[in-house]
Amino acid sequence: MPRNLAEGETQMNFRIPEDKKIAFLKKAKANGTSASKLLLEFIDSYLGVSPKNDEIDSIKRKVAELEEFKERAEKILGELAA
Repeated sequence: MPRNLAEGETQMNFRIPEDKKIAFLKKAKANGTSASKLLLEFIDSYLGVSPKNDEIDSIKRKVAELEEFKERAEKILGELAA
C-alpha cells in the first residue's frame, strides 16, 4: 500500500500532457490550494456530493472574521478622517 493514504483511500492515475500538468500545479499553488484538493472538489461536484460540514463551518468563521476586520478598519479610518 502506498504511503500517506488514509484508511479507505485509494489513488487514481491518468495521463495528461506535461504542459497542462505544470500549468495546473502552478495555478493551484498560486491560488493557495493543491491539485489534489481541486480534483477532489471537482469529483464531489460532479457526483453531487456536498462539501463537508466542517469545511462550510470553517468558511463561515473566516467570513465572519473578515466582516469584523472590515468594521474595525472602517471605524479606524473614520476616526482618522475626523
